Amino acid sequence: MDANLPANLLLEQLPSRFWGQLTPLAGGYTNRCWRLDTPQGCYWLRQGSPHAQALGINREHELRAHQAAAQAGLAPKVHFAEPQRGLLLLDWLTESDWLQAPGDVNTLMQSVARLHQLSATLPLLDLSAQAAHYCRQLIPLAPELAGYIPYFAQSALNLPFHPVLCHHDINAANVLGKRPWLLDWEYAAYGDAAFELAVISDSFNLNAAQQQALLAAYNLAGGKVSEVRFQARLPWVQWLTALWAALQYQQTAKAEYLDMQQQALIKLAKLVMGEG
Repeated sequence: MDANLPANLLLEQLPSRFWGQLTPLAGGYTNRCWRLDTPQGCYWLRQGSPHAQALGINREHELRAHQAAAQAGLAPKVHFAEPQRGLLLLDWLTESDWLQAPGDVNTLMQSVARLHQLSATLPLLDLSAQAAHYCRQLIPLAPELAGYIPYFAQSALNLPFHPVLCHHDINAANVLGKRPWLLDWEYAAYGDAAFELAVISDSFNLNAAQQQALLAAYNLAGGKVSEVRFQARLPWVQWLTALWAALQYQQTAKAEYLDMQQQALIKLAKLVMGEG
């Protein structure tokens, strides 16, 4: 799919009842987004990345997860979707994201615990398989990345878990308002709740005490994640982030992705050294 369709051609991809005025929105690493004003109301329109498959994104799965979350009141209503073209049309939300207006983590944990109780027809996210998918596309793999492959094969970083429906990308830009609303379900799948919390911890740059409070709030809300499993998933966040960023840099040559990769590797090195 052409990632740079002119506004008039993009509108033609939508049902005529949604034709109106498009205003481009800033932000987002892989997708393009607009505010769409129509006589019926205001909407948020997303045109997905043309590299979705390379990034491990399945648009059909994304839509199933989003619809399940919307039915539970955790995500905005889907008005139109065409997964093959990466198009998604949602209610326009006036609330600020948590980058601009940080909310209460205890409230977020209640939403996350609710999410983990939902069901949808989705596959299991195998973190090792996801990393391997990225690595195959990065051959020849840079030495600073290749050196970590044996590290992530150890059993201590691959503890057993009961799969639950996870978002897998809950960061401050994907959380809106006091409710809060959860956006961007591209990586949703069944997975380890501990990895979900590790992603959140990294996104909000939590220290050790804050991580303990996060775990306590999640478990109090009905979840079940041990400290050991949570700690085992923290390196996985940096590893997958580094590989994802390396792949994005390979495809776009944008310096921001190279910086993201380097920052993830710095954090990963600190986690590995901390074990010693």
